[in-house]
Amino acid sequence: MKAWDDFLSFLDGKFGKSTIDKWVRPLKITKFDACNLYLEAKDSFLAAWYFEHIAPLAKKHLLDNNGQIIKVSLTTFDALPPIEEEKPKPIFSFDLRFESDPLISHAKLEHYIVTPANRASFHIFSKLLGIDPETGKTGVFFPEKFNPLYIYGPSGIGKTHLLMAAAAFLRNQGLEVFYVNAETFTDHVVHAIRNGQMQLFRQTYRKLDVLIIDDVEVFGRKNATQEELFHTFNTLHTAGKQIILSSSVNPRLLEYIEERLISRFEWGLTLPFEKEINSDMILELIQKRSSFYHIKLKKSIVDYLIKNFSTPASVSRALEYIANNSETSGLIELHHVEPILLRLIDQDQKNSISSDKILLSVAEVFGIKKEDILSKSQSRETSLPRQLAMYLLRKELKLPYMKIGDIFHRDHSTVMTSIKQVTKGIAAGDADITYYLNQLTSLFSKFSS
Repeated sequence: MKAWDDFLSFLDGKFGKSTIDKWVRPLKITKFDACNLYLEAKDSFLAAWYFEHIAPLAKKHLLDNNGQIIKVSLTTFDALPPIEEEKPKPIFSFDLRFESDPLISHAKLEHYIVTPANRASFHIFSKLLGIDPETGKTGVFFPEKFNPLYIYGPSGIGKTHLLMAAAAFLRNQGLEVFYVNAETFTDHVVHAIRNGQMQLFRQTYRKLDVLIIDDVEVFGRKNATQEELFHTFNTLHTAGKQIILSSSVNPRLLEYIEERLISRFEWGLTLPFEKEINSDMILELIQKRSSFYHIKLKKSIVDYLIKNFSTPASVSRALEYIANNSETSGLIELHHVEPILLRLIDQDQKNSISSDKILLSVAEVFGIKKEDILSKSQSRETSLPRQLAMYLLRKELKLPYMKIGDIFHRDHSTVMTSIKQVTKGIAAGDADITYYLNQLTSLFSKFSS
């Protein structure tokens, strides 16, 4: 089964081939179809290890050709009833290898779509790696010592692409580079503590030339992980080794992160990236990604993609599926791939941000009803949520003031005043506004990814 083989290769990169050979490859495929995979474990130890370490990853990465999650059913060899994933999982010691997360092959700087709003930050980022973004020529690595290099911006602006591109480029220069998502770093810390492998963990993370960590906001409330990150950061920084970080927010807006870590995040250079999506950007993405996949698209497909896919992530998924499911090496016509694209469009629409989802999200965060936000009440309990909802409708969906006014049954001047108040509160560091916007940004990230 190709999807299972691809998933095993992914796990090799995450845990190490020897670990997967020991704990996952012995699982026997007994049956499978388009949406289901039935596995059999020779004993309860293998089954328990699967549900503790692999099942959460399968829910994200074990997909069929249409991008749908393949449901896994696992039984033990002696035909016991299937093990429930929700049951507490015993912890087993195993020979864990701390390895970098795998890089996406098309994550190169030359494939990044540079918008006018992000041109300055992208040029600085490239030049600090030692790349001239205009000519592609390479030179000295980090000619200016900005350490750490911290980039931030909302979901969908390509932070992961930039960090993976940096990792790939610096590895090609012969440097020892470690790229991980913050969730992977946390997993490594937890496994190291549980299995008595802290010495191996520290040897892995503190003898690098470059450490790259994506989505550092994930470290909030994870005290043991923050402790290890603090000492890892200090060791690498003192040795003059480069650290590159990304987050959805400016360091000062990180929640439940220790002050000593936030101050270190600010030691180097902080680069903001803004979300800016238009048809020209989508067209450039289609051209670059089509070239990478060596596929030729008829104009009707290009127009179809621009019209029906609203984010770079959704366009990228569509092109990947086209490349994987096209049997012709010539010009691909719309009817060849339209059934696949229709499924993706449906999925994209379900996951996209809408005005209704913004209102429901604001209501959820504040513990009130959507109707309360739309009401005429001027109490603090409803006025702040209403102001934030108006601000987010403008910021996330670019709705005109008149349209926002129609939603709330208010004059557009009232909308403008509300949005200005939120903007001033953000600039002044208002604690309530900062807190609730961070909560809402976290909710929105699942719609934009």
